Amino acid sequence: MDYIPEIDISYIKKVKVNFIDEILTNNPEGVARLGTAGRLLGSWIDGVIEFTILKHEVVVLRLKNKRVIDKI
Repeated sequence: MDYIPEIDISYIKKVKVNFIDEILTNNPEGVARLGTAGRLLGSWIDGVIEFTILKHEVVVLRLKNKRVIDKI
């Protein structure tokens, strides 16, 4: 990829804190009612968000690396 995605990492983190954590982390009764499925869903969503953040960081680092190589 030659460009940084338009979605900012801070936006992804806001989604996690304001939406996902409110539903899954701060609502233990709701997750308990879902049982194992609720815990798996929470873990899966956390994994997807972490993957998205890491993917974004890799794209940024590759772009910076390419710019440095072009300058050399």
